[in-house]
Amino acid sequence: MNFSLRVALKYVFSKNKKSIITRINRFSIITLIISSTSLLIVLSGFEGLKNFGMSLYEVFEPDFSIIPKQGKKITILNSELKKVNSLKDVIFASGVIEEKVFLSFKDKNHVGYLKGISPSYLNINPIDSLITMGNWLDYSSESIILGEGLSQVLGAGVNDYSSFLEVSVPKNKKLRFGETPFKSKFSTVTGIFQISKEFDDKYIFCSTDFARELLGFSENTYSHLALKTKKKISKKELDQMLREILHEEYILESRADKNSAINRMVEIENLAVYLIFSLVIIISLFNLIGSLLMMFLDKSDELKTILSMGETPKNIQKIFLIIGLLISSIGSLFGIVLGSILLLMQEYFPFLYVPGTSIPYPVILKIENLLVVFLTVLLLGSFTSLWATRGMKKPVL
Repeated sequence: MNFSLRVALKYVFSKNKKSIITRINRFSIITLIISSTSLLIVLSGFEGLKNFGMSLYEVFEPDFSIIPKQGKKITILNSELKKVNSLKDVIFASGVIEEKVFLSFKDKNHVGYLKGISPSYLNINPIDSLITMGNWLDYSSESIILGEGLSQVLGAGVNDYSSFLEVSVPKNKKLRFGETPFKSKFSTVTGIFQISKEFDDKYIFCSTDFARELLGFSENTYSHLALKTKKKISKKELDQMLREILHEEYILESRADKNSAINRMVEIENLAVYLIFSLVIIISLFNLIGSLLMMFLDKSDELKTILSMGETPKNIQKIFLIIGLLISSIGSLFGIVLGSILLLMQEYFPFLYVPGTSIPYPVILKIENLLVVFLTVLLLGSFTSLWATRGMKKPVL
């Protein structure tokens, strides 16, 4: 074993419990364990929140959407829809009619987004599982499914026959004198869904026939075509297949494309969290600097002996550099172990919950985060040790 490494191991794992240097070393390790554990927990907690948030979009939004290149409508013939559904990498495809509408119930008004869907749409996004009150759509009636936020704003409950919910859109034609500028249909609320405030305050669902009649969409005309695909298919491969089937020009939009702003925001937040807790680790490493300096002063007599035995000043410096690396490695490894134990406990035996709910705080323990924590502490510890030991070549006389 290398001489410098042997001496470094002896100094780090000294059995002299009363030595102030030993206590300082252990305090340095403890601070690194705490900061490493904190970084791992925060990264895993953020990963859990990100995954939880994205899972809401997976339930509510399709894998891909075929939207018109120009305007708000795209015509997809039944024969084309069958061919799209027959593609080996497409699990299901269904047309959707979507438009901004004006809602009125009794004396309350609000704006929402109407989604006209067919029964086949549930093969893409099982939104019927989100119903918290009432029942899912009756496609043969004038029924509506409201988001919980819209229900509260309008004061419209399930099967409330004291008044009808009025759904209105502007007329796309020249109006005669005295003619109302809106086209309206009346409906009843048969169910209320809940997923997140972003969706609950915005969307209502109805049958394709209801939306087509209200908005004046002709047969085979949709706002977009929703696709559920196999995970292995890429956007480029799917686009090439669709180009051979669809006659109209279109834009293929993935779920990631649709939520690109949210994804960028999540990435920026993740980076910010990492940098903040890396700063915490840097602050913790000040203890390491103090520990190395105190040890160098304390071991001056022994270092003189080592020099007299023929060792070079460079090897003296290497001893304390190795000590710094050992303390950094031990701190990060124990921090990773402690953090992993806490995260696994939260995952299988939750003890932290989202405030105001019974939902366990989501965490995801990923190997990538383990490596990030270990390498971060090791690299920062290496730079700190190099800086702290740059003058430790000759013992103090």
